Amino acid sequence: MFFDKMKSIDSKKISLITILNIVIFYVLYRVAIFIANNTRFYEWFLISDIVSITLVVGLISIFSFFLYSSVYDDDYFHMFSLMYISIYFEFVMMTFLARPLNVFELMEVNKIFLGLPSIFRTIIIWLTYYEQNPINRYLHNNKIYAVFLSMIITFICIMTDLYLMTCNVLNSHVVLINSIKICVNIATFIILIKFSIQYVNKKNVNYFITFLGTDIMFFSRVLLMSNSYPDKYTMYVLNRIILCCGFAIIVISMFWEVIMMTKENKKLVDDFNNQKLEFLKLKHEEELRTQFFANISHELRTPLNIMICSFQLLESKSKDKDSLSEYYKKYEKVISENSSRMLRLINNIIDASKFEAGCFKMDFANCEIIRVIEDITLSIAQSEKSQKRNIIFDTNTEFLEIKCDPENIERVMLNLLSNAIKFTDNDGEIIVSCEENEDYLVIRVKDNGIGIPPEFRSRIFERFVQVDKSFRRNVEGSGIGLSIVKFIVDSHEGEIYINDEVIKGCEFVIKIPNVKIENDIVVNNYNKELKKEINAKVNIELSDIQ
Repeated sequence: MFFDKMKSIDSKKISLITILNIVIFYVLYRVAIFIANNTRFYEWFLISDIVSITLVVGLISIFSFFLYSSVYDDDYFHMFSLMYISIYFEFVMMTFLARPLNVFELMEVNKIFLGLPSIFRTIIIWLTYYEQNPINRYLHNNKIYAVFLSMIITFICIMTDLYLMTCNVLNSHVVLINSIKICVNIATFIILIKFSIQYVNKKNVNYFITFLGTDIMFFSRVLLMSNSYPDKYTMYVLNRIILCCGFAIIVISMFWEVIMMTKENKKLVDDFNNQKLEFLKLKHEEELRTQFFANISHELRTPLNIMICSFQLLESKSKDKDSLSEYYKKYEKVISENSSRMLRLINNIIDASKFEAGCFKMDFANCEIIRVIEDITLSIAQSEKSQKRNIIFDTNTEFLEIKCDPENIERVMLNLLSNAIKFTDNDGEIIVSCEENEDYLVIRVKDNGIGIPPEFRSRIFERFVQVDKSFRRNVEGSGIGLSIVKFIVDSHEGEIYINDEVIKGCEFVIKIPNVKIENDIVVNNYNKELKKEINAKVNIELSDIQ
C-alpha cells in the first residue's frame, strides 16, 4: 500500500524532499555535536531550567492536540497525540527516575540501550499514515482508553529498557541492536518523508508545522545514538532542548491552527450571512413580484371590465340610433380613460422589461430642459383632474441647455406630478422648482399630501414596491412607475431621492448633471410636434385618477 501511494507521486519531488531532509538532518546533527563539545550550553540562560520549561511546554502541546482532535474530530491529530503523550510520558519518567535509578551511571557502564519507546512511537507513526485501519478506528472511538494504553505501553518499554541495562545483557549484542535501531530510524525517516510530501501536495501549512515538530523529535532520537558527547549528561540536556523545541513548534502550530480556523469560521459565517441576506432579498423580491402580478391583474381587469360593460350597454342600444348616440356620449369618456389607463400600464410593463434586459435606449441631445419641465407642469396644471390642486412652477434660471433626453424627462415629471396629485387632497399645493448651480440642475417636486411612511422611503424606487398594498387602496397604480423614473435619472448620470427633512407631505429631489454634449449639431430638438403630444401624454398619465 505504501509503495502504491509512492508511485502516484512525482519522483523528482520525492528525490528533492528526501535530499533536503538528509541535508537538514546532517547540518543540525553537526551543529548539535559542535555545541555539545565546544560550549557550556547547559549554563546558558533558560537552558539551566530546560527540564521545567519542557514539562510546561510539552503539557500545553499535548492539551492543544487533544483539544483540536476533540473539537474537529480529527483522527490524524488524535494518533499524533498518542505519540506525543508517549514522548512526554517518557520524558517525565526519565526526569524523575534518573537520579533514584542511577540512569546516567547505567548509561555510562552500558555501551548500548534498546530504545523500546522509540520503536513503539515508530509503530504509531506508521499507523497514523494508514488512516483507515481497524486499530486507528478503535483508538479513535476509545480515546481515553487509547491515552492510558499509550502511557502503559511506554511505561513497559521504559522499564524493560532499564531492566536490560541493569542486567548488562545488551553489551554482547551491540551490532545487532545498532542494526535494529538503524532500521527503525530508516523506517521512521521514510514515513516522515512521506508525510512531508503529503503536506507539500495538500499545501496544508498547519500539518506541515506538525510534521516539523515530529521531525525534530525524531532528530533528538538520532542524537542519542552518537558517541561524540563529552558525557551522558551533556547528551541528556541536549536531548531535552531538542524535545522542548519540538513541543514548542507543536504549540505554535496549534495557535496557528486556531488563528486559521477563526478566520475560516469568520469567512464561513460571513458567507452564510451573505447567502442568508441574498435569500431574504430574493424572497422579498418574490413576494413583491407576486404582489405586483396580483395588482397588475387587478389593474388590467378593472378598466377592461368597465370597457366591456360599456360596450355591452352600447350594443344593447345599437338598434336605436338616437339611444345609441346618447349612451355613447355618456360613456365615451369612460371608455377613453380606461383605454388610456390600460395603455399606460402596458407601456410601463414593456419599458420595465426593457430596462431589466438592458435594451432600453436613451436619445440624448442638448436640450432646453427648463422649457420641457415648465411645459409639462403647466399642461398638468391645466388638466381638469388637477384643477382642485394648486400647482406652482418656480425657477432661478429661465434658459438652460444641457444633455438630456427630453421625452424621458417629460416622463419623469409626468410620473412624479401624477403621484403628487394622487396623494394630495383637494386644495392641496404642489410646487415644482428648478435651481441651477455649477454642477447640477436640481429639480424639486414637493406636495403637502399624505406623504410616504419612513419605512418605505429607502425602498420606494425598487420595482413592484407600493406603499398601500391592499386591493382597496385609495389610488390605483402598478408599483413600477418610480423604478422607471429612477432608471431614467440614473441613465442621465443623475440622482433622485426623497428629502427626509420634509415632515408634511413629500419632496422628490432630482439632480441632473449640468453638462453638454460636445459638437452636438441637434440643439433644442424639443420641437412643436413633441409639444403638441403633451396633452395626450398628460391624459394617459392621469387616466387612473378619479
